[in-house]
Amino acid sequence: MPPKLLNKAEQAMFQNWDSACAALHIPQQGQATRWVLLGATGILWELEGRHRGRQGARMGQLIDGAHHLPFEHLITEGAYQVGATYERSNINKRIISFPVILGGPKYSAHAYRMIETNFWDSLPHDKPFWLGCHTMFGGWRWIEVRLAEVVKTPMKIDSVAFQNNTMQWEIKLLACKPWYAKRMLIERWTAHPETVAARGFDEETISIANRGDMPARFLAMYTGPGRAWIQDGITSRMVELPLLTSKDGYALVDSNEGARTLTGATDPVDNIFYDWIRGSRILDFFLHDIAALGVPVWRRKYVRFTSDIPPRTVANIKVRHDTAGGQVILMMPQRFTRPV
Repeated sequence: MPPKLLNKAEQAMFQNWDSACAALHIPQQGQATRWVLLGATGILWELEGRHRGRQGARMGQLIDGAHHLPFEHLITEGAYQVGATYERSNINKRIISFPVILGGPKYSAHAYRMIETNFWDSLPHDKPFWLGCHTMFGGWRWIEVRLAEVVKTPMKIDSVAFQNNTMQWEIKLLACKPWYAKRMLIERWTAHPETVAARGFDEETISIANRGDMPARFLAMYTGPGRAWIQDGITSRMVELPLLTSKDGYALVDSNEGARTLTGATDPVDNIFYDWIRGSRILDFFLHDIAALGVPVWRRKYVRFTSDIPPRTVANIKVRHDTAGGQVILMMPQRFTRPV
């Protein structure tokens, strides 16, 4: 479509948000903040937004703890020190609290009981569920939560008395992972047979973005048989991964320092044959790779990643595989400190 020069009247129209939305046919009702609760039973509760209360539950006027990332500064002070010394900041768990209003005068007593039963079934004390927020600015962002404590709101003797059929509860939700997340980005690459035949390996640079406002560590998968190498984040170091056989299938690589680095799809069970090879120094010297195949993937080779992907950054990750048709898949989590 060729570019169009706007006249003065059209330029003035696009200076105002309301008139610009009307000219571009953007629905005004989509600008409202939307909060939903995806319960453990699979029921989606529209708590706030244009479909507020559609399932019989709606959010109160105020929500606490949902916006800013919870943190705590560690400070050292002393009798012979003027002021204090900053040590570090810890990211703590997130506690989100808000009132939920169930039912209403338009519902019958039986309908209110059904709403109440389905809502509390969606919020069990021993299973996680999801709280989601949607805006036109940030799209959908989700956080995994569970009940932080027992609901302590004093209950009316009869919630359906005088056909009120309503009850307001104050609930607190606990998020052990205090960030909001979007669907992770996934990029795939396959080693070309001709390049592997000519060079003994094939490599490619995969561009993948961290769109979130928090540093992130990528996840990767590579297939067997063969060996793969993955660049350590934004550094130039190539990390060699353990050798896989065709029976191993694929392995998951998690570069997060707090997670298990390597997980095999079919981690083998050690047997007396592999134990006998490792017990013999001569055989272990010549058949080291074979002996290593008798243990899980994470025990075959020491692997460590040290580099974060900065926020709002496109990372260029170099990957390599020494087998024709071998695949490397990169996955980048998208994490946000705020719901908007």
